[in-house]
Amino acid sequence: MTEDSYEKRQRLAEAFDREIDPLAEYEQTFEAAGVDPFELFVSDVLNAKSIAPRTRDDYHRLFKQWQAHMHEQGRHPACPNPRHLRSFIDYEREEKGNHPDTVQEKVRKLEEVYRYWQAAPSFPHSTEYNPFTIVKQTVSLEAPEQKPLPRIPLSELRELISRIDTLRDLAIVLIQLKLGLRATEVCNIPLGELDIQDQELQDHYTSLGGHWMLEDRSNAVYVPHDRYGNKSGRPRVLPVDSELRDVLTRYLLVRPDSDAPWVFLSEKGHQLRKKNVNQIWRSVFHPEYAESEHYRPVLSHYGRHRFTTFWRVERDLSRPLVKYLRGDRPDSESITKREGIDEYIHTYYEDIEIVYRRAIYQLR
Repeated sequence: MTEDSYEKRQRLAEAFDREIDPLAEYEQTFEAAGVDPFELFVSDVLNAKSIAPRTRDDYHRLFKQWQAHMHEQGRHPACPNPRHLRSFIDYEREEKGNHPDTVQEKVRKLEEVYRYWQAAPSFPHSTEYNPFTIVKQTVSLEAPEQKPLPRIPLSELRELISRIDTLRDLAIVLIQLKLGLRATEVCNIPLGELDIQDQELQDHYTSLGGHWMLEDRSNAVYVPHDRYGNKSGRPRVLPVDSELRDVLTRYLLVRPDSDAPWVFLSEKGHQLRKKNVNQIWRSVFHPEYAESEHYRPVLSHYGRHRFTTFWRVERDLSRPLVKYLRGDRPDSESITKREGIDEYIHTYYEDIEIVYRRAIYQLR
């Protein structure tokens, strides 16, 4: 809001004896009361719903983010005005680089809390004022239409990959192209959820492949759905083919010694982050496949797109099996498109293992 716009709004508010920031007067009262307004929402609303643990964790994480943001703004988190919400949206989009859909979902959850405050008689939030309504009318939360990803022929993909001279980086690019994993899923793999049949590795990493989902499933990786950042609708076990197994084995033999449980580590022995994985992809695929007039840049999510296209378009694998490989919920179609049969189709690792090992492309 420009200074001129603010002055006009202030004059208008004074003319009608209204407050332009009506919740500001309640700040000190909230501080003095010493009650967490989000805790009441959790007790009265979330606890009354049957929601997944991961969804509950998402709410709690968002509340901490909002409280930290409002602390920086010098305002109690229950007393926002539109300026506070706009700056939160800008930070989520510009600084953190969140997808518009992610930001939109965070705003929706926060407004859900605000509407509870409006309805609960113990709160001073008038139903006549809702900063979320104002901001949603003046700030676009929709994702812009995306450019398509470029098509990279397999021969050229192999040429680009041949340039990678670091085992860790090669393993990361291969695991995303061959298993369709998100960057955050790659960063989240602990040693216990990766099985590689190699005696030297197993002697060195005693926890390797120890997860119960990998029992009797050799050379495979388990990807849970309920870990922060994994985003999938259901857990899945995926095969590790001979090419990927060879690279992972060689990487793990030179991996930095660390007490950290994660497969992929920085040179200092810390867990990698999504931005680290995207930087690896930039170093491999740019400038050839940086953003252009017609295409969006090739980054880590390209692996998931290529993986899905290969199995669904090139190999014509049935939709339920592709959804298993991706970690999608079996019934993830919209309610209007879903048919009753979808809820009765079940897919398992054994349904895809042989098909996968026979057909997956070789990248080196």
